[in-house]
Amino acid sequence: MAKIGTIGTVMRYPVKSMRGEKLSEVLVNYSGLTGDRVYAFVNPEKKDNFPWHSARQQHDLLLYQANFIQPISIDKQYPDLNELSVKVTTPEGDVYAITDQQFLNDLQKKAGATFDLRFSEKGMQDARPVSLISYASVDALSNAVGTSLDPLRFRANFYVKWDDSLKETHAFFEDTLVNRHLKIGEKLEVRIVKKDPRCKIINLDPKTAELNPQVLLGVAKNFRGCIGVYAAVIREGDVRDGDDIELI
Repeated sequence: MAKIGTIGTVMRYPVKSMRGEKLSEVLVNYSGLTGDRVYAFVNPEKKDNFPWHSARQQHDLLLYQANFIQPISIDKQYPDLNELSVKVTTPEGDVYAITDQQFLNDLQKKAGATFDLRFSEKGMQDARPVSLISYASVDALSNAVGTSLDPLRFRANFYVKWDDSLKETHAFFEDTLVNRHLKIGEKLEVRIVKKDPRCKIINLDPKTAELNPQVLLGVAKNFRGCIGVYAAVIREGDVRDGDDIELI
């Protein structure tokens, strides 16, 4: 095995389209990071393969901070339901349980739409259990669109730094890893399965929800519509900040 990089930031999103949690450690199982996107809002009137009410429709969902009420132990593969209880802090500073009907009513009124809250212990990611992007790729896109972009705009689980010792230190090195097998930390093993085709959510600033259409346009023009990659979990394991990434 050859070391090719390190984990820089680990992110989990308890509620789909809301702000996530930066973690120092997390257990990753076959369905992804424990607790990742276990809550989502579903529009019952949508009949396509994307049933979610998300920041695509309501940009300011990105400004709602979602956190688990108590930490989830990395030693517990299957947390109890009460351990997956989530609180949400609104942009105005009010705090609700995610299951509070008043919170749901207020959110629907603000959005001008009707939707339901859904819970799934497996998580409700768009395509694959784990997403990964490198800081170098974010920097390359920033240069392409002429503005500094917050990496959190891309809502990945793992933000990585590729080793300077590699000859291939260019941006989008992760694209070359599709169909390759990686080990992260002491146990976790993943297979990079596809590039991440992007939607208009990346046009939204994660701190302000301000819209910048040049971001998605830059991905389309310069990088064939994709930035970052998706992975499937081959072997479950813990991941921590600074963990090595090795190519198997």
